[in-house]
Amino acid sequence: MNPRGGVGAPTILPAGRSDLGAITALEAEALGGAWSRESWAEELDSPRTGVLVARAAGDVVGVVALRHVEDVADLDRVIVRPDHRRGGLGRRLVGAGLAWAREVGAERVLLEVAAINAPAIALYDACGFNRVAERAHYYGPGQTALVLETSIATTHGGGDE
Repeated sequence: MNPRGGVGAPTILPAGRSDLGAITALEAEALGGAWSRESWAEELDSPRTGVLVARAAGDVVGVVALRHVEDVADLDRVIVRPDHRRGGLGRRLVGAGLAWAREVGAERVLLEVAAINAPAIALYDACGFNRVAERAHYYGPGQTALVLETSIATTHGGGDE
């Protein structure tokens, strides 16, 4: 497998119910399992959500999840398996998520990210997001979230388009 792109690069496609186990296992490995299996199942079934997975050699190695309401999409999660990080897959997943948001009619995309998560902030900056607000104690006492936004018209996320 080649996590850095090129031949053998992960393929990004819409997720289905059959991906539920792999998605929850990926999240447990990468983030400690913050979201329940039931929450993921609801997202996979909802017409207002887009869940895309990255597959390499048949394995789910990344996932992006968004919700759409009217002209706004919320980017809820981007998860990349640790052995596929730092090779551009996160940027490709964000780009594919932004393409999904554009397809469903969103004009802008919002997200929250922990103010101390420098790698994620750098990713979102590279994908054209701008800081619009802060939310104190969003992730718990003393844990600030940055609210970031991008316009779909000015997005350059590098998806599989």
